[in-house]
Amino acid sequence: MAFIDVDEFIFSPRWKSLEKPSKSMLQAILSVDPWIGQIYVPCYDFGPSGQTAHPQEGVCQGYTCRLKDMQRHKSVVRLDAVGQSLQNSVHHFTLKSAFNATWTKLARVNHYKYQAWTEFKVKFKRRVSAYVADWADPVDLQSKDRAPGLGVDAIEPPGWAEKFCQVKDTVMQELSAKWFGIGFARQASTTDFKSEGPHGTRTGDIAPSPSVP
Repeated sequence: MAFIDVDEFIFSPRWKSLEKPSKSMLQAILSVDPWIGQIYVPCYDFGPSGQTAHPQEGVCQGYTCRLKDMQRHKSVVRLDAVGQSLQNSVHHFTLKSAFNATWTKLARVNHYKYQAWTEFKVKFKRRVSAYVADWADPVDLQSKDRAPGLGVDAIEPPGWAEKFCQVKDTVMQELSAKWFGIGFARQASTTDFKSEGPHGTRTGDIAPSPSVP
């Protein structure tokens, strides 16, 4: 089981060689070793990518720029491996003594966290969390659940559309366009979305963090 939010997409960059999706794709990500109870999946936060409104081509194709380093992770867990602990969360779980955890190089999660301001503002105002303060509360200001530099007011910071953009990453964009077609309103080649310069690098397989939470 994996807990994936509606603004998160779990996939393998290696799927780009497939002509179409199938129900068996995720099986390659899962461990066949019976003593592996949990697989950590790197999670990368995407930024507004220059968008000032919800992209017509959709989330996966419209947001193509992200932070370079992994900010968090999600887990795929065997339900019978989970131990009884209050430390269990949607990100990682406490396992029974007979099981171990490991990282995967075969998958990652694209987290489209910082979208165009018109979309992010709605997310800000309805924010509810069991583990950290709501964004409007001036506590726990260094939490990774917060937007750096945003503060506690739903007021668009200067240059929001260009924030959180360190690496150009078009793998999911190209994969979804290949399988499902270009977004509803925009008819263009996927090459139109590629850029050059400091953010012009497409990223495929990403080496996960060697440390285990």
